[in-house]
Amino acid sequence: GGIPAEDTGVWLAGKVGAETIGDMRAMDAQDITNSSSKAGYFPFGTIDGHILKRQLVEVFDRGEQAKVPILAGFNSGEIRSLRFLLPPKPNNMEEYEAAIRTGYGELADLFLRLYPSDNITESMLAATRDAIYGWTAERLALKQSQQGLPAYFYLWDHGYPEASKWNLHAFHASEIPYIFGTAKRTPPLWPKVPKHTSEIKLAKAMLSYWASFARTGIPSAEGSSPWPRYAEGRAYMYIADKPYAAHNLLPGMYELHETVVCRRRAVGTIAWNWNVGVIAPPLPETKADCL
Repeated sequence: GGIPAEDTGVWLAGKVGAETIGDMRAMDAQDITNSSSKAGYFPFGTIDGHILKRQLVEVFDRGEQAKVPILAGFNSGEIRSLRFLLPPKPNNMEEYEAAIRTGYGELADLFLRLYPSDNITESMLAATRDAIYGWTAERLALKQSQQGLPAYFYLWDHGYPEASKWNLHAFHASEIPYIFGTAKRTPPLWPKVPKHTSEIKLAKAMLSYWASFARTGIPSAEGSSPWPRYAEGRAYMYIADKPYAAHNLLPGMYELHETVVCRRRAVGTIAWNWNVGVIAPPLPETKADCL
């Protein structure tokens, strides 16, 4: 099913005022990006049987991914700056719990333990974060580990006053200035990173971890915690005021979202990645080998 990519391309060409693919190639890169966004086009990889032969989730299930070390993780506040990804908020606890029981069936108790109804806003932020970013990042680390390859996992939970002022604790991409050493050159609307000694020390550690991983396949930073492989008891690096190693991030989180996605994939007629929480369709009853 779905719309052929060629048809989408023809539609987009019309929207940006191009008659041929040559016209599109001649356009300024920024102009075509802006025009495409205004037209409502959001680019995803196209499964073409040549470059992308399968959905990535299937590629990793089959062990067909690149056999390289991997470093993957997510931020505790991913959705705080991406609230357009949230479904409509229920009016009360009863509506929230009823929607979850409808959507998650026998997994509803686990869902409500992870994302309880006593703070619906925070639970919705966390559930959407985990389904889109947390499960996917941990899956990369897990699947690569199952291939016997080095895999490193992290949770970025670092906050600072300017971010907290806007309720953006550990927001999406907030680790980037630390990783690339660009904290002094953030965009105008970016919550300004303070110049405290502790911030400089954390940024130095982050830059060292990522640079050493790029160089050797092993993240390391002198004077900071050694980064264990994920395979060592589901290990991860917890990064708040400083990095330290921990184990078993959010117990039950991965299993919940993996099972839901597996059942949806087995049916083959349900969009399986975005319809999270209160907008989840009823959980399929399938005999698929899902955890």
